[in-house]
Amino acid sequence: MNNLVLIRDKIKRANRLHQAQLLATKNGEVTPYRRTVFEERIRHAQKEMELVDS
Repeated sequence: MNNLVLIRDKIKRANRLHQAQLLATKNGEVTPYRRTVFEERIRHAQKEMELVDS
């Protein structure tokens, strides 16, 4: 493959990882992205929404 294509793919992959890390912040600290952590944060957010709605 062309080296430019490989470099472009690496840059895109790095940008996606960076965006995912920004989304996975908690109290300003980057948290490791694990599926279980993500699901726990969703459950916690749903509980907070239920408390706000009631």
